[in-house]
Amino acid sequence: MLTPFNAAAFETNSDAVPADANVNVSNLSGTDAADNLVSVTIGASIYAKGEICNNEYATISVTTENMGDKSSEGHIIVAFPNNEEILSREGSGDRVDIYPSGSSIETKDGTKIDSSEYLFVDLVKYDWETGKNETLNLEVKPNKGSEEIVYLVRAELMNDATGDYERYPGTLSGLSDVDQQGWYVYNNSLGVSGDPDLMIEDISWEPENPHENENVTFKVTLKNVGLESSGNCSVKCYLDGNEISFSTVSGLEADSTTSFTFNWVPTSSGSMDLKVVVDSEGQFVEFTEENNEKAEILKVISYTNSSSPSSSSPGSGSSSSSSSSGGGAGGSPEPASNVEIKELAQQFVSNGNHAKFVFAKNVTSIAYIEFDPKKTVGKTTTIVETLKGKSTLVKELPSGKVYENTNIWVGNEGTASSENIENAIVGFKVEKTWINSNGVDSSSIKLWKFEDEKWVELPTSQTDEDEDYVYYEADTPGFESFSIMSLYPEEATEETSLPLGSYVEDKDIKAVSETSEEKSDVADSEAGENNSGSMKKGLLAIGILAAVILAGYVISRKRN
Repeated sequence: MLTPFNAAAFETNSDAVPADANVNVSNLSGTDAADNLVSVTIGASIYAKGEICNNEYATISVTTENMGDKSSEGHIIVAFPNNEEILSREGSGDRVDIYPSGSSIETKDGTKIDSSEYLFVDLVKYDWETGKNETLNLEVKPNKGSEEIVYLVRAELMNDATGDYERYPGTLSGLSDVDQQGWYVYNNSLGVSGDPDLMIEDISWEPENPHENENVTFKVTLKNVGLESSGNCSVKCYLDGNEISFSTVSGLEADSTTSFTFNWVPTSSGSMDLKVVVDSEGQFVEFTEENNEKAEILKVISYTNSSSPSSSSPGSGSSSSSSSSGGGAGGSPEPASNVEIKELAQQFVSNGNHAKFVFAKNVTSIAYIEFDPKKTVGKTTTIVETLKGKSTLVKELPSGKVYENTNIWVGNEGTASSENIENAIVGFKVEKTWINSNGVDSSSIKLWKFEDEKWVELPTSQTDEDEDYVYYEADTPGFESFSIMSLYPEEATEETSLPLGSYVEDKDIKAVSETSEEKSDVADSEAGENNSGSMKKGLLAIGILAAVILAGYVISRKRN
């Protein structure tokens, strides 16, 4: 005797299993020697299970009992005319087989179908004991945009006397639905009501092994694994519980993906707990919020335990600096051993909005930098370094009294290039005690920049002063290595003279210099002409004097 019933379909967002359905009793012809079965469909529920697919799926469980007098081979078959994706299948029988659409199958009348229209799953139990239940469990993913999952259920048990199978439902069930093989089935449908479901698909960062005080670029990838579009939402990132990034993401269509990046500079080394939270403010209803967070471990390396950044970093490689268009990759190619102290500032840089980075801790001489962006680059970090000596990125310093050598790195490589920014300014300050103790004129202090393998004096003006500092601004074409200094005063040029000889005896004539210590190898042409004219005049005077003396001598002889 068979006890059939129509499978009950339930729609819920819980993983609770619904109660059994009511059972109706009917007779099945041709069962003189056949075993009896009871087929019970325990129902279905829709819920999400993140470790399997991170999406909504239906759990369908079909349980059938052999209530006959004998053990025999039996089957539980569930078919899906809309070819939904079967995510998992398992059962209590000897094996569970899946026949995808396109499989070769045999129909009720023995005709062979070489390419089946839709898939079905078959649980096989070779020795189905009487009074025992067998269960087939399936996890089924709804088709995108589908409003329901349709599944067809039947069971069969071999008649050992005839070798044929008795099927449930049978010919006297009063049902009209048949499957692609021509057997009667129970036709069940499960409604699908979709909600958006945002999840964090991936978190990555460059460089993979960052150093302290080196810029790290994070990339977060989000996916809407739900069945409806999401609204705009916020995404927050935390390191050791401290928020380091806040971003707004536009609405996502179902099954679509988006990514965004942000920058951050670690100021210390060690392992840090990284956590990203999507829809952190609960801006819309989701199917589940269990997949709204993702955690990773970020390891930051100390410079004392490793080498400095590789030569691929801007400005590294040779000891000389590259052009100012390089900018700096957020981190610094300057060896940590040469850095006295540094300070960081962050701003969101966007086209059309003046950018100004203020170094509020006042631990360096650089008070601020500012510029006009030509394009949007997002959240940007600027690093200022006060150096212990000359930067290792430059060959030498200009001749002058150095107040401070400093590096300024803005954003990633190319951020501060002339193609991306304009009207750049550096604001800095100099202690009055240094100015006074070194006898420096405050107006002589300038900001110098190293670019194209040479030092360039930047247009610098004094903007203010107080009891402790004198404040300056300098226009700059870019950012990299700088020196704040006052040039040494130029020494006055000493005048030299070429004295004439002190006496002439007969035809011997000399010009003797009393003050010059060195003789010039090359005389200026004009000076040569002047000296030649003076010599001629001197010789003429001496000649006249000699002639007078000689004439006097001759007259004296004649008189004698």
